[in-house]
Amino acid sequence: MEIAALIIAVVSLALAGVAYWRAGGQRDVESARRAIEGELEVLRAKQSEVTEALAEAIAVAYEESRGTLRRTARRLRELKDEAVEGLERQTERALQELAMLEQRLEAGASAARNTALAAARNAEQVVALRVHRLEARVTMLFVKAKVVRAVALAHKKEFGAAERRLEEAADLLRTVRQTLGSDHVHDAGLDAVKNALANATAAVRAEAEDTRRQIERVLAEADSLVGSLESGEPQAAERKAA
Repeated sequence: MEIAALIIAVVSLALAGVAYWRAGGQRDVESARRAIEGELEVLRAKQSEVTEALAEAIAVAYEESRGTLRRTARRLRELKDEAVEGLERQTERALQELAMLEQRLEAGASAARNTALAAARNAEQVVALRVHRLEARVTMLFVKAKVVRAVALAHKKEFGAAERRLEEAADLLRTVRQTLGSDHVHDAGLDAVKNALANATAAVRAEAEDTRRQIERVLAEADSLVGSLESGEPQAAERKAA
């Protein structure tokens, strides 16, 4: 009896479904299908908008890096023309790095059009990191140039002029920190240069006997930071890519 009752229930359900279909259920199902297709179309349109926005953001970021490299190139040419003693090799290496970065930037910008967005964004961020570190490195060369002039001025007992050069170097050092932003790899080196500059400035103001030694200490710390930016930048960029 139970089996018979189950069979009767199934048949009744089937007959009810047929009756529902004939009574307009087909229209309800078709309406639901159209509604779902409409929602899917809206989602596809939104996804396309997001994709286009991300692609545009990557293109804008590459253009910003291009602008930074152009400004950095002008500053390097200016520094090269000044021919500050002791900066020739570091300036030349920075020019070489800039040329390589220009090539990498253009290759990345071109490849971004046919690369998955996540990979394209990662590649752009690696380039941006290297561009900012090169910009900071070049500014540090200008810091060194100011300090070299301060050494010469202090040697001639022109302490007022020497102090102004050191103050200008301190302003440039603050620019370096701003350029690096949230990139804190070189914070210790920046602090060492800052402290050395403060000590040298105090010595110049007091016209102390160890003024020259204090200023040369700034040069040593600045040189160390430039070297760290030189050698550490490619490896750090590779770690970011990984």
